[in-house]
Amino acid sequence: MSQTLPKLSHHMVDDAQYNLLRAVGYLNAAERRDIIDACKFGDIAHIKDKRKSGEPYITHPIAVAEILAGFRLDRDTIIAAILHDTVEDTEVSDDQLEQRYGQVVAKLVDGVTKLKSSNHNKQQNKAATFHKILTATLADPRVLIIKLADRLHNMSTLDAVRPEKQRATAQETLDFYVPFARLMGLNDIADYIEVLCYRNLDSDMYNKLSDKLLQHGLGRNFQREAIYRYLTIVLNNLELGGHVKVLDNRVAIYRQFFRNRGEISALLRHYSFEIVLDNIEACDKLAYYLIKKYQIDDAHIGDNIRRPLPGGNQSLTLIYERDNDFVKVTILTTKMQQAARLGVIGAEHASDVSQSVIQASLRNMKDLIDEDNLDKNSPDFTAAVSTINELMDYLHSSKILCYSPQGRAYELPQGATALDFAYAVGPMVGNVAIGANVDGKHAKLGTVVTNGQLIEIEVDSNSEPKAEWLGFVVTNKAREQILRWFKDLSAADKQRHGKQALDRALKPYHKSLDDLTDNDWIQLLEWRGLLEKDALFEQISSGTLLPQLVVSRLFSDEMTNLHTQKNGNEMAQPQQLVANAAGVELDFANCCHPIYGDPIIGHLSRHGLVVHRHKCFSLDDIRKDNPYQIIQLRWRNDKAIQQSESGDYGGKIRFPAYLKLSIALSDEQISEVIYNLRQLNMGVETVDVRSSDTIIHIIVRSRNHLAQGIRELRSLLGFPNIIRLYQL
Repeated sequence: MSQTLPKLSHHMVDDAQYNLLRAVGYLNAAERRDIIDACKFGDIAHIKDKRKSGEPYITHPIAVAEILAGFRLDRDTIIAAILHDTVEDTEVSDDQLEQRYGQVVAKLVDGVTKLKSSNHNKQQNKAATFHKILTATLADPRVLIIKLADRLHNMSTLDAVRPEKQRATAQETLDFYVPFARLMGLNDIADYIEVLCYRNLDSDMYNKLSDKLLQHGLGRNFQREAIYRYLTIVLNNLELGGHVKVLDNRVAIYRQFFRNRGEISALLRHYSFEIVLDNIEACDKLAYYLIKKYQIDDAHIGDNIRRPLPGGNQSLTLIYERDNDFVKVTILTTKMQQAARLGVIGAEHASDVSQSVIQASLRNMKDLIDEDNLDKNSPDFTAAVSTINELMDYLHSSKILCYSPQGRAYELPQGATALDFAYAVGPMVGNVAIGANVDGKHAKLGTVVTNGQLIEIEVDSNSEPKAEWLGFVVTNKAREQILRWFKDLSAADKQRHGKQALDRALKPYHKSLDDLTDNDWIQLLEWRGLLEKDALFEQISSGTLLPQLVVSRLFSDEMTNLHTQKNGNEMAQPQQLVANAAGVELDFANCCHPIYGDPIIGHLSRHGLVVHRHKCFSLDDIRKDNPYQIIQLRWRNDKAIQQSESGDYGGKIRFPAYLKLSIALSDEQISEVIYNLRQLNMGVETVDVRSSDTIIHIIVRSRNHLAQGIRELRSLLGFPNIIRLYQL
């Protein structure tokens, strides 16, 4: 083959071309000729360009194309990969690419080409580029896999750039590209990229774990072989046609270690296997056997065959303990395995339910972007920043999948309600919703739904949205649709709806509007800076003011100020920290100890509004009986808090936090811990050393401040497991 290929500008380029041509042997002769032509075209275009390492630049895009050839991708994708930097970095134009290689190649290259403007800052340029990649991916998912292969090759060759650049690139990749890839079902390539992110983020941590993996490599191999033989015997005994595959689970181990989710010694005893069988019945038979043998509880069984994961991946996953080892077995069919490799790109090979899940993710991302935001000729860089911030929140939120009676999947954030599901189906359903059936049982619209549930929304064509809904819906889509409906009403109708909403909010307290005194109204209007009741009712129906908070204000004023001094003078004043509860008596819950930056919700009690972490288990019973008493809250943004920290009440932004370290500290270590935490402006209240662990009570400003302290302690103490305790 090497004799027939044209000689290019450098022997390293010749080698790259040769390796690529060997990798694309699955394409026909005409397609391979086009790829040879693209290598020559790209070589000439990049002739003056060099990588940081000194290599000819074209070796990089050809290597990217070789990575994609491993997925057996088509001619257009391979050529677009070879030429993906030509429009951005050389004199080559979109038109030239289209004339020479076709419209598809030109569009793919355009999709991965960065947007840059000297009139905008680095953040705006980056957001505009992310927005463009997202939009292009939704039009053609091959854009994303080209970008991922590009990032994979770049991440593996970052040694030539400055350490701070390595870390910045790794963090950006981990924040945006990895979760985006997983949502699109591209888990294979995401795994490789994620490991490289950890290597470039913190080489000390990475090397410590890598050394441990090498030290225990022989023992781990021995254990893997033993478990592999056992699973193979099980297949034979059950007369199941299939095969067992040992999985490389290093990415899961690195992820758990970097995210502080386990000690090294325990993580080294984790093993993963994949068992590919002929059909779903065989998968169920094997799963039933293993569940019975190892008494696997529901928390360690994942039936993602019937209910696929976001990204569309289908499998049955079991986790069990065997001789102090933790074994993860992923059971799936050949078709599921093929679909899982390429996710959205291979969606046509996936099952109907898997395709429905992929479409649910695509719908959500399409809702996030406004196609007109980034007109190629005149992009709105400021709008892009806002959109990408929303996208980042979406990518990093925990997601659940719920299903309509017709079997269509809808992707929702964890904590979403039946009403959020109704609006995910569409505004014509949400606006007239009156109740729900969740897995066949009647439920209120404010009921929090969970993963895999079947939800049927009850509707009444004469029903209308209610202002109090704005207090408990979680999704932006639901909130925007409700606000849009109220916005179109006349002033009189807005006042009527606001008045009705306030009256309904009083009912759980066995009161009505008629029970409010003139003094109550005077206080409420003064609080809002208004002159008349109708203006307050309009604020309620416009979403500016929740009727639940009006009631909380009324009742907390009736109460004695038992809670005002509860946390002492050094604690944060909650009214100044919670953005949408100004002027309402509120307190931080002692059951979960929320701190600034935690996702939070409010519980409307007779003592005012109590702030909880959104996962606080003490609210489960309240949610079942009175879901409308739980409202969504948010903190003031970081910039405002940073200004406040150095301004009016800087020293008062203080929250208690409790850490459990997996080691018993020595006296010397205690001194080091206290010194290092105080260097980070953290207070240390108590250090309780027990037989095998240590509990530290500290005072911090925020969740980020706490994370900084945990990173410092892990590095200082040899990377023990450190967890935050929400209850003592």
